[in-house]
Amino acid sequence: ERDFGSFDKWQMDFLGCATASRCGWVITGFNVYTHTYMNYAIDLHSLNVPIGVIPVVVIDVWQHAYYSDYLKDVKSYSINMMKELNWNVIEQRFERTEKIAQVMRK
Repeated sequence: ERDFGSFDKWQMDFLGCATASRCGWVITGFNVYTHTYMNYAIDLHSLNVPIGVIPVVVIDVWQHAYYSDYLKDVKSYSINMMKELNWNVIEQRFERTEKIAQVMRK
C-alpha cells in the first residue's frame, strides 16, 4: 500500500507489466536507491534488468511458460499464476527485504 496505494493498484500495475513484456519475467522488487517497491518487466534475459533491486514477487512470462495452455493469452496466464503464488513465502521475502532496507538507511 505504501508504494502503490493499494493491493489492487499493485496488482493492476503488475499485470500491466506482465502483458507488456515481450518475453521474460515480471517482478516486484525493492529498489535500494529509492527505497520503494516497483514493478519491472525484464525482456529477453538482458533488457531492462534493474540494478539495485531485491526481487520479492516473480512470474515467468516467457512463451514457454504459458503457450501450451493459453496460446498468446499472457494476461489470463498471469492472472491465474497470481492465484498460485505462495503469499506466505512472499510475506517472508517482504519481511527480509524490510530488514535489509533498515540497515541501508543507517
